[in-house]
Amino acid sequence: MKKWISSSFFLCLFSHAIFPQDCVYPVIFLHGWTGSELSWQNIYNDPDFISVWGNLTDVFQAVVNATEETHIWGADQVEGTGDDDVLVQFVNEDNNLQAGCVYAINFQNFWNEDPNNAQLIVHGCDSPSPFDSDSNESAILKQGYALGKCIEKVLAANPDKDRVILVSHSMGGLEAREYLQRRTPEQPSGTPRWWVYPNQTGGHRVAKLITMATPHRGSNTLGNISPSKEPSQPPQNKDGLPDLASEAVRDLRYSYGCGFLNLFNCPGVYLFGGDENDFSVLPFPFWNEDVDCDGDETSPDVTGINIDGTTQGFSEIWHGTYDNPDIPLPTDLRYTYVTSDITGDNGDGVVALSRQWLYDGNQPAPTDGTAHRLTDTLLTDVFHTSVNDDPNLVARAMDEGDYPRFEWTVQPDKLYFGMVQVRATQAPEAPYTDDPDWYTITLPTNLNNDLTIQLTPNPNLAGRLDFFINTPADYTDMSNQSTYALSFSSGSGIQNLVIPQAQLNPGSTYYFRIIHQGVGYSDWKTPYTFQIQTLASMPLDWISFNVQNSSQELLFSWQVANEVNISHYELQSSADGSNFQALTTQAFSLSANGNYQTRIPLTRDIPGPYFRVGAVDLDGRSNYSTLQYLPEKLALRLLSYGPNPLSSETLYLRLATESSAPIFLQIHNTLGQVVLQHHWQPQNPIEEQNLKLSGQADGLYILSIRQGANTQIVQLLKN
Repeated sequence: MKKWISSSFFLCLFSHAIFPQDCVYPVIFLHGWTGSELSWQNIYNDPDFISVWGNLTDVFQAVVNATEETHIWGADQVEGTGDDDVLVQFVNEDNNLQAGCVYAINFQNFWNEDPNNAQLIVHGCDSPSPFDSDSNESAILKQGYALGKCIEKVLAANPDKDRVILVSHSMGGLEAREYLQRRTPEQPSGTPRWWVYPNQTGGHRVAKLITMATPHRGSNTLGNISPSKEPSQPPQNKDGLPDLASEAVRDLRYSYGCGFLNLFNCPGVYLFGGDENDFSVLPFPFWNEDVDCDGDETSPDVTGINIDGTTQGFSEIWHGTYDNPDIPLPTDLRYTYVTSDITGDNGDGVVALSRQWLYDGNQPAPTDGTAHRLTDTLLTDVFHTSVNDDPNLVARAMDEGDYPRFEWTVQPDKLYFGMVQVRATQAPEAPYTDDPDWYTITLPTNLNNDLTIQLTPNPNLAGRLDFFINTPADYTDMSNQSTYALSFSSGSGIQNLVIPQAQLNPGSTYYFRIIHQGVGYSDWKTPYTFQIQTLASMPLDWISFNVQNSSQELLFSWQVANEVNISHYELQSSADGSNFQALTTQAFSLSANGNYQTRIPLTRDIPGPYFRVGAVDLDGRSNYSTLQYLPEKLALRLLSYGPNPLSSETLYLRLATESSAPIFLQIHNTLGQVVLQHHWQPQNPIEEQNLKLSGQADGLYILSIRQGANTQIVQLLKN
């Protein structure tokens, strides 16, 4: 039976279109070798994950190997010019990202090689020449630089947030480490090279790094690379296939075959440092040996990101177990290493278990002296390429800070969500099924009333809310209860903790903690919500606020109680969830009985996708509804598509667009291969397309449609 599916119906099935609470920090997903943003689709397309975090907001697109030059900034060695080897801005993709909570980075791209009209080819598997690496198999150093640009763009899209969460798979974890560690000069006092704010404490702007099956200490799974560079694959056929001569393989390996005829081993230069040219033989084993991407393949003394093992007393350099003290990992963020050990292999089938994490003795590294506090580990038992497929595991790793040292910063008068997670079993403070989440807030300088923390806890769990008048110690434990505390039991509804104004200093920063007890592995699916209310309250009670989208208009409706001295209501919208502008006002009505409704045609300029209603009383005070998030309020909207399942060779699409920018469409199979791509210049507000998907096997496909920074992604089934 053929079924025609509207985009609104798809959103009802796989997400909630209205997202009332905000994340504290956005998450960025980083893919591994030969991967793309689709490597994470089992997470960001998971209905449970979407119900908490919302839909995938945007994808940061980059080409990380754009030229035949080995210098990161091209022949002129100047950052930001048209010959750069790392390109992050194109005519058809400027990377000005949408505001939201879920992002991914994608290096599986190429471009049209025209610097005067640079066009991105999304998911293009090409390279500057037959003797170069594809973009997603390029040097880790270049990836770290591109990640810094991605973080900068995510923060620019979310000006009310000051940090991000990085979740990385495989090589993506080394990309994150490159971003965090690299310094100039390469010594502890050196200036961070890639940070968004290199001259500021915490200028990396990362709250937490999660690595999943990352070869932190390298992997030699593929054995010594043949000097003939893939003898079974001639160079002209290599693009789109795993490239054993790529820069990525060069950087991921902890040792090389080197010397005359590759008869002995040399340390992996990116991971453990050394001279780039030490492993040179003729013919060379990799497309290039410029590990530090400075344009010179023979430059000596590359600083590896790991410690030289001989300084630890090991016989070989590549047995070093933790980060390089000359360019150390910063200790003002939390680390979680997700490792995997499958039956029949001492590791995940690709990376040895001992090389999937960093450690000093029996402590995960970096360490603050107490094992599993600054850095912890989680263990699973699936093959390397599947470690990033489990939403329960990913959500568990995304635990908020357990101590004041790792607090997450929130803003006043905004509604946030938090997740309850089962912590690492070796967490130093037991029980690990109790989850303490620490936050800070800086009060407004004009605070002139009591402070109220409004908490809606996980309904299945008991716990406690603490607000600390005095700054707690870095590692205050759960037994330390504050003067202002509120305990709640399982099944509790909204909780209000009031702190008297006399106890507070306007403009000062305060810590608070939310503890849930007896957490189960699936409890993250029911988030708790909280709001720090600094505004004087009005008697008005908000019962509901809803937004619905159609192809022609937005319908807003809200219900209130206790309308005392109300002057009018003001409907507001925002592009970033922080800076609002008025859309329309509606007068207070005695006959409305607290039920209001208004319609806004989509022909109007509505920034979106955040909306709220403000009730204004006769004294000029305002009381705001919860924030609503409408992700399909975009410049590009997929109105309908079908049939699905696709039993014929023709796929029909109907789209709405508010832009004249070109539309790019691709269909991928489950291997990430492009089976159809198409682009066109829209001529009308409603565009229709008939696409021929012939000669393809039955199975699952991913349809992605992009216009500028806006993307729509849906699943198709062919049978």
